Amino acid sequence: MKWLRTVVSLWFGVSILAGAAGAQTLQRVDVGGGALSSPAVHGNFLYVGTGATVNVWDMSNPAQPAYVGRTGASPAPGPISSLAVVGDYLYAAWSSMGTSAGITIYSLADPAHPAGAGEYDDYVASEFFGPVGLVAAGSNLYLGDAQNGLFVLDTSNPTAPSVIGQTSDIYAFDAMAISGTQLLTSGSSFLGDRLVYAIDVSTPTAPSVEGSAVLSGGSVLRAVLTDGYAIGVGNDLLVYDTHDGANITQVYSTPIDQATGAIRLGNVLYLVGDSGIQVWDFTTPSAPSLIRTVTAPTFAPDQAAVTPFGPLVLTHTDRAVLLGTADPLQPTLAAQFTVPVGVAVHAAGFDGTHAYFAEEGYGLGVADGTTLAPIGRYDADLPPFLAARDMEDISVDGGHAYIAAWGYGVLIADLANPAAPAELGRFEFPFASAIEAHGDRVYVASTTNGGIFKVLDVANPAAPQELGSLLTSQTYDLTVRGNYAFLVDGADFGDGGLRIVDVSNPAAPTVVGQEQSCPYANGVYVSDDGNTAYVACGSDATFANALQVVDTSNKAQPLLLGSVTLPGLPPNLTDYNVAHSVVVVGSTAYVGNEFGLDEVDVGNPATPTWSVRHDTGYFVRKVERAPDGRIFAFTSIGGVFVYAPQDAIFADGFDG
Repeated sequence: MKWLRTVVSLWFGVSILAGAAGAQTLQRVDVGGGALSSPAVHGNFLYVGTGATVNVWDMSNPAQPAYVGRTGASPAPGPISSLAVVGDYLYAAWSSMGTSAGITIYSLADPAHPAGAGEYDDYVASEFFGPVGLVAAGSNLYLGDAQNGLFVLDTSNPTAPSVIGQTSDIYAFDAMAISGTQLLTSGSSFLGDRLVYAIDVSTPTAPSVEGSAVLSGGSVLRAVLTDGYAIGVGNDLLVYDTHDGANITQVYSTPIDQATGAIRLGNVLYLVGDSGIQVWDFTTPSAPSLIRTVTAPTFAPDQAAVTPFGPLVLTHTDRAVLLGTADPLQPTLAAQFTVPVGVAVHAAGFDGTHAYFAEEGYGLGVADGTTLAPIGRYDADLPPFLAARDMEDISVDGGHAYIAAWGYGVLIADLANPAAPAELGRFEFPFASAIEAHGDRVYVASTTNGGIFKVLDVANPAAPQELGSLLTSQTYDLTVRGNYAFLVDGADFGDGGLRIVDVSNPAAPTVVGQEQSCPYANGVYVSDDGNTAYVACGSDATFANALQVVDTSNKAQPLLLGSVTLPGLPPNLTDYNVAHSVVVVGSTAYVGNEFGLDEVDVGNPATPTWSVRHDTGYFVRKVERAPDGRIFAFTSIGGVFVYAPQDAIFADGFDG
């Protein structure tokens, strides 16, 4: 039975809620970036899921991987969690916030250019979905769904798989591996324990759980499954013998320098962490021994796997690291290449030729403004913790990038050479979350533990100076027009809603007006003349999720002109949605929300009218407009969705 979905899915185009009130003004032209899936290989080609797309590299020369392109014209309907290859077909498991899910099927007849060949979503009748893992064996595909259990799919008809076996006794599928007739799976329990299951698949039509184990130890962050052994890594290295699935036994345990990934290559075990590669002799699994640690650019590893081209590490900092193993005990850096767009982009700034991405894990990614091909990067010198490197927002002005780093403050980078942006200066301001630069002034605000708004003098970018500050509540977004800053706040630490701040005297920014009908406001866009504000409201006074239009011509008395509630997601989430961000072009507002990018007609401010939704498969955290008119919707793990006016022509499809 198909999962019920009242969104009309145009899979390779736009998703429009049934009953849309008006015509759309945008068309999707590209998708890229997002959370990393496990990799897959077909011949000389490497496939990696990022968000809703599959990226392809030609690995004919492993020392020089060549990026071929991504499935930007045919993304999956949600973020991809796992990939598997069976014959000449690539299967990508995806889910959209647990409300819909399935497997997107790509033909590899031309392995350099995966082509959409089908969508499989009727493996179970359920209201909730969580496909996490895929592993192939012969013509069978094993699908692990964290909500519904294990499913065995027959792919004899590659574009129309069928369920031939299943078990609902297991829900842990962060990792899956098959050896002979034993399938191993691993994941977290509801209590946070790391679990390992052994499943007998000698009869694929009747898979049965042989046994399970809870990995003990001070801190196990991930389990890696290999032939006959489950290896727990984190602050400890644990080894469990799984040969007898009914009696999974711990055979080794020791504290280690933290590692969040592992790769077993025969009798050698590589533990992957922020400090590099720990090389262990694994000849005797019950008594492995550390040989050495090899320096490698593996900070924040998200995925680690054995490939025919060598051990591969995919990091949260957009790096793919391929190891050379001519001497397995002394691995070398064989190649390093970039994941385009970025694993976790939070926002962007633009100039006439480049896009500058605020990348969660390291700093600034520079891309070609049209193709989004990576050009350069700026790695901020910050503590090696992701929280300290969380780049929340960015503003590009006068050849400089100003980045709000949540764990530190304001970072300033010179963009004169986009291939190698250089840091000019920094200003410490913990929990910085929103930023905008105008000439020698930078306006920056924080959200965590109560908001603060600051005005900085950056005439000397090497030594930014604070001019003045103002206590707020939780400032999630800000815009500056002339002598006024428009801030939107949540109400957990004070008054929420829209604040209008006079910044004509930067030493004493002063609130001159407030509009508080939306106590939990997340995003704001203000007309060039400063007389109209559009507020992305997470929850207004009636607890509705809305886009508000506010008359700000009288800064002391802003007046709510009109409001429209954004639709939820039928059938079960009709009353739930949260507006996060908004950009207005002409008479159309583009509103990023929990379920996509909505178009709202604001031609009549008193009666804004919802028009159409562009489905992104994950919530849109930020919306930005590029100088050429394209609209960028940032969904973090789901990737970056790029839209263009319908009468514009941009390169799309499978781009190189």
